[in-house]
Amino acid sequence: MSSPSASGYPQRALREVLVNAVAHRNYENASRKIRVQLFPDRIVVASPGYPPSPLTLAKLRRGNYRPCSRNSVIAQALATMNLMQQRGSGFARIRDAMLNHGLDTPLYAQQDDYFVATLQGPNGNYERLKLPGGAVGFITPAVEAQLNARQKKIMVQVQQEGAVTSGWYRKTFDVTYDTANRDLLDLVERKLLIKSGQGRATHFKPKSPAS
Repeated sequence: MSSPSASGYPQRALREVLVNAVAHRNYENASRKIRVQLFPDRIVVASPGYPPSPLTLAKLRRGNYRPCSRNSVIAQALATMNLMQQRGSGFARIRDAMLNHGLDTPLYAQQDDYFVATLQGPNGNYERLKLPGGAVGFITPAVEAQLNARQKKIMVQVQQEGAVTSGWYRKTFDVTYDTANRDLLDLVERKLLIKSGQGRATHFKPKSPAS
């Protein structure tokens, strides 16, 4: 990975996309090989065979799919060698690694009986390989991408004021109790906030890295 064309990419994303290509390719035609192409602005990995049913490109892009392996023995061997982690989460790890590195999410396509994964690079703009300006403090870009606009503003508020309440949230955003409760508890479930107090004294404060 020392090539100048690959130096701007997160190693975790590169490893995951290559391991996935080996684990899930179609081996029926031995003459077809996994192709790795390095361009000035992207890395393209093409693996023989389309994703096995019921996987689809739409499911892979959304990240809501069940583990499905064409070559379960190979996948198990890679897992035993600690080259593959929890099955069914590889594409999510690739996405998160790219976002956390300041890059765009990967692109997936099907072409000429190949599954094609494209990692979009910095294309010479290496200053972007930092937390984007819109990232909210200790929240990584991958997590930030999953929050709605109101939740992002909550995280800014708790960093500035130390805590927020459901009442402040409802008044600020003119939303119902259920909406406020759902958004705040989602941040608790993501381990970004801690719920403290009871009744009207309930408030939400940022979770410290050590807790």
